[in-house]
Amino acid sequence: MENKETVGLGSSAKQAFEKLEKVGEGSYGKVYRARERATGRIVALKKTKLPQDKEGVPPTTLREISLLRMLSRDSHIVKLMDVKQGLNREGKTILYLVFEYMDMDLYKFIRNFRKTGKNIPPITVKNLLYQLCKGVAFCHGHGVLHRYNDSRKLIGLAWCVHVLESFRKSSLQYLCYV
Repeated sequence: MENKETVGLGSSAKQAFEKLEKVGEGSYGKVYRARERATGRIVALKKTKLPQDKEGVPPTTLREISLLRMLSRDSHIVKLMDVKQGLNREGKTILYLVFEYMDMDLYKFIRNFRKTGKNIPPITVKNLLYQLCKGVAFCHGHGVLHRYNDSRKLIGLAWCVHVLESFRKSSLQYLCYV
């Protein structure tokens, strides 16, 4: 699958996307389902606030973007397609991470099966576990540790990960995605 960059790389997030609905929120920001205006493609926009007391983009944010671009090479991990800049109502700078949109996660998938009263077919379980293991193997092969404390973080493998910092092996850097 080809990872095409979002059209209008130089344009702001507000010009490039129409927010459709908020789909998640966490300590790292809010996530919206949005439509790319130029193509009509549905994406996930992760809105990340930048600290206003510092100039430029914090090193942790740059590390996150770099890591996500690297992880996007694997077909079992959700793709970071682009990074956009925008301003909030107060005029403060916000970064939007543009991901491919996943309309299903493991929690919803299991819940839908439970509603039918049927068990998930063994071949489906096997397929899901295979995909999970492939994504985990890619992460581990590139020095990325992870934690799945919530099944909503899985499928398309949009998950919460820890990144082992190369300079301080004893501390972990957190990257979370809804």
